[in-house]
Amino acid sequence: MNTLLMEYGKSRISRRKQLKRRWYIINIFLNIDYVRDIFNAMLAKDVNNTVRNNPKESLSVIIKAMQMKTDFLNSSEINTEEDVKKLFDVIFYAKRHYNEIIGNNGIDKIKLAFKTLTNKDLPYGERVKAFTSLKASEPEDIEDMAREIIHFLEPEKYPLWTRWLWNPNKNSGSITYILKDGVVLKNEKDYFDAVSELRDVLSIFGLDSPNYYYASIFLVYSYVRYVDYATLLAVDRKGGGLYPSHLSTTAMVLGLKSFLRVIQLANS
Repeated sequence: MNTLLMEYGKSRISRRKQLKRRWYIINIFLNIDYVRDIFNAMLAKDVNNTVRNNPKESLSVIIKAMQMKTDFLNSSEINTEEDVKKLFDVIFYAKRHYNEIIGNNGIDKIKLAFKTLTNKDLPYGERVKAFTSLKASEPEDIEDMAREIIHFLEPEKYPLWTRWLWNPNKNSGSITYILKDGVVLKNEKDYFDAVSELRDVLSIFGLDSPNYYYASIFLVYSYVRYVDYATLLAVDRKGGGLYPSHLSTTAMVLGLKSFLRVIQLANS
């Protein structure tokens, strides 16, 4: 075997051993058995899971699309209404708010809010607050949007956080599916620490990454898997609509549709 590959393999094994040792120290929030159950479901060769019948390949494509979304957001600027539309188009739940946000706020205010949101030198909370200053009938969606954008701007630093991953007001969301019995997240730091634990556990399980992409996929997948598809996608059962696979829906909720289309065209 190539010496370089052998050393690389050793370094990965060594890192996993370190993570395993670290797990026994930092396992504060998560029930590893609950994580394992969802992990196994996510990688199962099941027609309900992925139409490709190759979940690892599907995950690889989703990761590639997430990186494309990160690149897009890091290069984005707001100068025109079209720029705003492109931004809202990559946030699954925010598309419907585009016209309202434009009408209530105008380009200049949106431009300033987005500039503050994308300023990586400012504190997390200050960035979110600036963007949520935009007038909206559903400000909670704009707050989720702000947090999602920060995650994709700096995926190595900040985990994805939306209400369906963790809602502190209701103590609900997919992160609660994998918490130890009796454990309750009390604040933002608890949530971030819990997702950091999740990233380490997924690394031990083989989904090793320098950022939070796999943790984001896992949490959104968990939400998708348990939620009522009819509520999420408004599929008409009587109309004979086919439900998309779990991983396809996960990619859709992550706002990756346009990026997946580009990947598909590139491989056609």
